[in-house]
Amino acid sequence: MTYKGIVRGKTIEFEDPLALPEGTEVDVVVHVRPKKALASSRAPQGSGQALLRLWDTPAQCTPEDVDLLLQAIDQGKRPVRFAGLFDQEDQPR
Repeated sequence: MTYKGIVRGKTIEFEDPLALPEGTEVDVVVHVRPKKALASSRAPQGSGQALLRLWDTPAQCTPEDVDLLLQAIDQGKRPVRFAGLFDQEDQPR
């Protein structure tokens, strides 16, 4: 179940009544809604307005997501070759 609400001090005021009996124990997971973007949502792709909208949106990933991404990047690394195309003068073309 997902309920939307607003925090007021130590209380969360829900938009709709909860379908739970009084005294029910619950776990609450907080997801902060992104604030409205500074730019219009219909900005052309690649425009300054679209970039502002993107930068104004908070990241929707957890620290675990970041760790998994960094691990995948490390696993995908290839060895660096320091010899370039022009370093192979002995071989005919």
